Amino acid sequence: MVTEAKIGRMSTIDSAETQRDGSSKARASDLLSRPDSDFDPSDPPNAVSVIVPAYNGAKYIAETLESILKQTVPAVEVIVVNDGSTDDTSSIVRSFGKAVTLIETPQQGRCKARNLGAQKAVSNWLAFCDQDDIWLPQKLEKQLRLAKELPEINCVITDRTTYVDGVIGSRSHFSYAPRDFWNLEPSSSGFVVRQPIAGRMTTFQPSITSVLFVKRKFFRQFGGFDVHAQCWSSEDTCVHFQCLSVVPFGVIPEVLTLYRRHPEALSADPIKQLRNTVDVWEYIIAEYAEAQPWKDDLQAGLTLLRKEVRECVRHRRRQKIKRILMRLRLWRS
Repeated sequence: MVTEAKIGRMSTIDSAETQRDGSSKARASDLLSRPDSDFDPSDPPNAVSVIVPAYNGAKYIAETLESILKQTVPAVEVIVVNDGSTDDTSSIVRSFGKAVTLIETPQQGRCKARNLGAQKAVSNWLAFCDQDDIWLPQKLEKQLRLAKELPEINCVITDRTTYVDGVIGSRSHFSYAPRDFWNLEPSSSGFVVRQPIAGRMTTFQPSITSVLFVKRKFFRQFGGFDVHAQCWSSEDTCVHFQCLSVVPFGVIPEVLTLYRRHPEALSADPIKQLRNTVDVWEYIIAEYAEAQPWKDDLQAGLTLLRKEVRECVRHRRRQKIKRILMRLRLWRS
């Protein structure tokens, strides 16, 4: 069984272990303990508001909220914005009582739901979590410790891994980063990135919404989640570019977030997800002033991404033809 310590070693720093596709797996329930913390969350600069957008999330949202409420350093508030769900999402959220604040809205999309939660939040720091993902218990504590050590940073991200049918993946996301993607400068509580990575973000996206930990003031300055990008279901790419194009920012190279994959998820179709990613990067390059100094580098990475999409389509087509031939008993291996 993979212990929490082993999960913590899944990082770019410990690439020898993370790049092996080992058979050892763990279940999230084995890791959701709540050790005591000596961190004092009562200091207002350290206060965190957690925002969870929800739409028909009844299947997974209870597990998500339990992981948020089991943090070693608790959030000041946990806000769920129910974006017009037609299932039992509201009743499940209400079952948590005063521990969770529920905001009900007509369906407007995840961007507006997240922005509404951020608008209502009272804390210095905002942390976002999708309705089906899971945090390990020390996520907020480790992000807060690094933020306290480095007061000049505006955001802190962590590593993550996949979570499928209750089983945690054996490889971390950061282990896929190109070797020259970023220069991680060590600090006592994690790492800091001081050299810009904006021009390389079409080659690797280090963050997802459920790992993001950002200063509320900074988030409001750049306008939050871009509702114009919502049509591509890759709108988080925009907010990560806004956050990580500004240096310095903090990095915890430890798996502290579990990214759930399931058939209902927007990421279930990888080719569609890649195409959406291409579309949203074209939008960022065309519309964002912050992208202009890095336009040529971003376009070069986007050219490679388009090539990957074409290769994936060809592979899927070959696999489909193979399945048809096998069904017709015309395939010879």
